Amino acid sequence: MKILIKYSCITVLLLQIIACTSVKQLRYFNDLPDSSRIVLPPLELEQRIIQKGDRLAISVAGESEEATAYFNTYGGLPTMGGVAGGRQGGMQGGGQGGGGTELGGFLVDVDGNIEFPKLGVLQAAGKTSQSLRLELEQKVKPYLKNPIVNVRFMMLQFSVLGEVRSPGIKTLQPQRTTLLDALASAGDLPRTAKRYDIQIYRDYNGKREVLEVDLRKKDILYNPELFQIKHNDVIIVQPRNINLFSSEANGIIGLTTVLISFATLLVALAR
Repeated sequence: MKILIKYSCITVLLLQIIACTSVKQLRYFNDLPDSSRIVLPPLELEQRIIQKGDRLAISVAGESEEATAYFNTYGGLPTMGGVAGGRQGGMQGGGQGGGGTELGGFLVDVDGNIEFPKLGVLQAAGKTSQSLRLELEQKVKPYLKNPIVNVRFMMLQFSVLGEVRSPGIKTLQPQRTTLLDALASAGDLPRTAKRYDIQIYRDYNGKREVLEVDLRKKDILYNPELFQIKHNDVIIVQPRNINLFSSEANGIIGLTTVLISFATLLVALAR
C-alpha cells in the first residue's frame, strides 16, 4: 500500500514538472519580476521615413476658403469617387487607372514622388512627414496667406507569416506599431508556435536586415528596434518541433493513464 502511494506521488510530481515546462515555453516575458506593477522606460517614437508605396493624407488650411478648397480637392481624406477620387486615383495609382479612388490620399509613386495640386510633382520619399509638411507650407505661401499644412501616414502595413492563427497582410493605425499589436492582429500565437524563434524581415530606408526575437524574454520591451514594427515589415513565426510537441502530449497522456490506474487500484484496495 505504501509503495503504491509512493509511486502515485512520484507520478503526480513528474506530471507537474512536464506541465510547468510546457507552460514556460508558451508564456511571454518569463523573466519579468513578480510584481503588480513594473515600470518600463518610455519608448522614443522614431520619425517614420516616407517610402515608395506609402499613402499620405495631406490637408491645407488658410485664410482663403476658396484656395484651401482647391488644395484639398485631391487627397486629404479617403474618397469614393467623383472628381477628387478620379483625378487622384489616376495621378497616384501608379498607372492602374482609378485604383486609388477608394483609399484616397497621395500615393508615393515608384520614383518616390507625389503630385500635388498647383505645385506639381514633388519628391516625398526619404523625408519625414514633418519635413514634407514644412516644405509644403513654404511652397503654398504664394497662393495662400498664413497656410497650415498637415501631413500624416494613412496606415501601417506589414505581413505575418508562419505559425499564427491568421497569417497574411495586415494593416494598423500608425499609432499602434508594436510587435504585440501585430501578432494580435494575426490572432496571436498557437501552442505550436515558437515564442523564442521569431524573425522580422525589415526593408526600411535603404537598409535590409533580419532581426531575431525571443518573446519569452523581457529584453524586447526595452529595445524599440524590435518592439516597434515598421511599415512593410515581414514577421515570420517558426513552428515548434512537431515530434517534440507530440512527445510532450504523449508523455502527459501516458502519465495521466498511469495515475488513473494507480488511483483506481488504491480505491479497490481500500475497500
